[in-house]
Amino acid sequence: MDKKISERKLNKLFELNKKIVLEDDCASRVIIISECIKDILKVDRCTIFAYDEENNSLWSVYIDGLSYLELPNEKGIVAQVFQTKKSMIVDDVSRSEFFNPQVDKASGYVTRSILAVPILGYNNRVLGVMQLINKIDGSNKFNDEDESVLAYVISHISAYLELIMQGK
Repeated sequence: MDKKISERKLNKLFELNKKIVLEDDCASRVIIISECIKDILKVDRCTIFAYDEENNSLWSVYIDGLSYLELPNEKGIVAQVFQTKKSMIVDDVSRSEFFNPQVDKASGYVTRSILAVPILGYNNRVLGVMQLINKIDGSNKFNDEDESVLAYVISHISAYLELIMQGK
């Protein structure tokens, strides 16, 4: 992490580390991480997508507000992040060429801003994408510190996600 992270967020990340070390189940660890990152970064929703090579799609391992979501790997912000292996901050999704409004239309939810970061596994292989939706801290905008915090958290999630994808 080359960007500075506030002391408050670092302390919360240390607390998160303690929680996940005490949990034996990988799926439960992913839930704990997702819930904590929402609190640390003050966001409304979090989704963790895993790549399904057979169907060339991204499916929700963890999702707020819906029971399950599968997205094609050709369209949308999540697909763009997956394909490029680069994080993306979108402060106004209505101005993004990559935003796919279909999920909002189907769910009735209104997405305003997104931070999406690739989840990289062994040999820099893309396993999926972690997406945070709608900052609720008053600024309504994601920043470099948010991206750094999320990248740190993803370094933990990647190992658990690989185990989940292997059925362990």
